[in-house]
Amino acid sequence: MIDRRSLLQGVGLAAVLQAPMLVDAAVARDLGGAPGALDLRTAEGNVKAMAKMSATLAPDGHKHGWYSGVLMGVVPGQAVRELVGIIGMSTQRLRAVPEQGGYQLLQKECGFFTDLSTGAVLDRWRNPYSNEIVEPFHIANPAVNRWILPVVKEERFYDRVQNEAPVERPFVLPWQRAGDRVMLEQRTHFWANNPLDPAIWKRESGGPRIQVSDCMSYNVRYDDLVDPRRDSVEYSGHWVHVRPWQPWMLMGSHPGNCLYSAMTGSALRAENVPAQILGVVRERLPDFLQPPTEVRKSEPSMIRFMRERKPS
Repeated sequence: MIDRRSLLQGVGLAAVLQAPMLVDAAVARDLGGAPGALDLRTAEGNVKAMAKMSATLAPDGHKHGWYSGVLMGVVPGQAVRELVGIIGMSTQRLRAVPEQGGYQLLQKECGFFTDLSTGAVLDRWRNPYSNEIVEPFHIANPAVNRWILPVVKEERFYDRVQNEAPVERPFVLPWQRAGDRVMLEQRTHFWANNPLDPAIWKRESGGPRIQVSDCMSYNVRYDDLVDPRRDSVEYSGHWVHVRPWQPWMLMGSHPGNCLYSAMTGSALRAENVPAQILGVVRERLPDFLQPPTEVRKSEPSMIRFMRERKPS
């Protein structure tokens, strides 16, 4: 689910869980399944399906997500430029909330900016737009909480009328079936206040408002997803993320923005996460290989940035 907190986290598996859309009638017929199977046409079936993809229904079990891709710079009048690599992973578990008919997903997530040639994690980087050495601010969010519920509130920060109550609708996702595979793509767009005040963070902030888009896709085996005997199902997918310049790039009001493109996947065992990602996390943030043990308040990456960095 994307909310004001997760939209400002920067890199991470910002799973777009709470953006249900209308499902075409012909598509709905393909999603019915056999008797006893999860029905992807219902909110209850979607809750179970998303919970199985995101984590595991097994008591005390946990799961990992990962991503690997590239961060690009988009400047008007120029070709898009590949700047740095991005790798990261998450570790999560489910907390059942039967009184609400669903789950709370408790997650840790981390991410690292890497050299495009060597794959090494970057602690210093020469910004080709300014020819200035800057210090990347890697992602380390120890508490990322999301809800997977049969009724969702559709938060639309970019066009919601002030004081208007968010629209409620059933959690039914726009699945597409192709043979033995079922796929899902969700797109979410936001226009919100920038926590980095440009009057204070002159070079870190691009302005008083922040524009963010996330596009997340999943691809799983249909029979595995709807099988009520399976506690979890692993997915492969893709993540596209559009956001202003990262604050640590010190781009200020320079025209342009960041564009991310990354492969994604999940794994019940850490050993099945790509070796480069697992190695970096084991070396730098080994605690992130274990899921949260309690519900903690989430903290956006920009808040951590404001606490650990000073205006340049």
